[in-house]
Amino acid sequence: MTAVPALDGWTAALSPRRWSIRTRTAVAFGGVFALLAGLVLVGVAAGTSQGVAVSMAAVPSLGSDAADVPAASPPVFLETGTGCGEDGCDRDLAAEAPQLFVSGVLRRQQLLWSGLGVVVASLLAAAVGWFVSGRMLRPLDEVVETARGITATTLHERIGLVGPRDEVARVAETIDELLDRLEASFEAQRRFVAYASHELRTPLAVQRAALQIGLDDPTPAQVVATREQLLEVNRSSEHLIESLLALATADRGVVADADVHLGELVGEVVAGQLDRADDLGVEVVVARGTFSRVRGDAVLLGQLVRNLVDNAVEYNVPGGCVRVHGAPDAVLVVENTGPVVSAAVAAALAQPFTRGHDDPRRPDRSGGAPPVRHSGLGLAIVASVARAHGWSVDVGPRGGGGLRVVVR
Repeated sequence: MTAVPALDGWTAALSPRRWSIRTRTAVAFGGVFALLAGLVLVGVAAGTSQGVAVSMAAVPSLGSDAADVPAASPPVFLETGTGCGEDGCDRDLAAEAPQLFVSGVLRRQQLLWSGLGVVVASLLAAAVGWFVSGRMLRPLDEVVETARGITATTLHERIGLVGPRDEVARVAETIDELLDRLEASFEAQRRFVAYASHELRTPLAVQRAALQIGLDDPTPAQVVATREQLLEVNRSSEHLIESLLALATADRGVVADADVHLGELVGEVVAGQLDRADDLGVEVVVARGTFSRVRGDAVLLGQLVRNLVDNAVEYNVPGGCVRVHGAPDAVLVVENTGPVVSAAVAAALAQPFTRGHDDPRRPDRSGGAPPVRHSGLGLAIVASVARAHGWSVDVGPRGGGGLRVVVR
């Protein structure tokens, strides 16, 4: 036999799991009150009945004197007789009749009015539960309405619930924190698309011009020059894409939370930069023993140190120096000699695609190492990685030329 769909629908609708919190609160209020009131009244009824019986037993017998029987008493209780048993007649039924009558009336009235009182009290309790739960859940309705109105274009809006710091307020705060993360993620994606579309437009145009002009009936020398130009543009584009991906990864926040020995990480990064530093005639000094352990993502922290050291080596002067060390009030400090930079320019270097010099490419002074075209995202990546770890980055000019970058 198959179930009737309409009956299944009613069964599902009447299931407590489908009830709202307000309805369940009202039913719980009424049910619990009815149960407690019923138990109390049963106890009261039992105690009252026992008390009535004891009290009536103390009343003088009415059966011995017919004149003492109230005129309004029913005739049946005026009958007199003798209760006789095998041992003889020892009770007067007329004496017990008023007691039984009063006790029975009291019991029936008590049960009637007690039951009616329980029903009315239960309804009142349910009404109070309905009202109270409605007042308590009203902020939750506001949270739902606000959350429904938030879209990808309005992620800046927040619930901002004002009121008691109860469970509903915690839910609202949790949703606001989730919206903060979503907004940061969406903003990182928008920045990535904007930066990529802006910065890749130039190398693509250069490549197209080289292909159209350089390879239009070229000589062998022109082919070689065009190839070198295309390779250089390709290296620049590859470096730019890597920087954009690193920036997007940093903007997403810390993925791994591990104990990282910053001194070992700095040593590995500097070791990979020594050949480049030697080619450019720059000395790199690491103050070992000044670094501490930090909590964070080792990959992102490696990118932070690598960008700082790479920038310090690249934007330097022949015979210059780079010093990397820790400090009691800082996580990492990188100082380098170099051209004189104003405080205003230094403060703006952490912005994406901001460069301190017109030509971001260092000349190949040794003739062996290829020039490096910086994307203008190095310090922006550093700032994003630091922000993801809860740190800040201060970029300022160094006395005598160069920069001093402090991560704290």
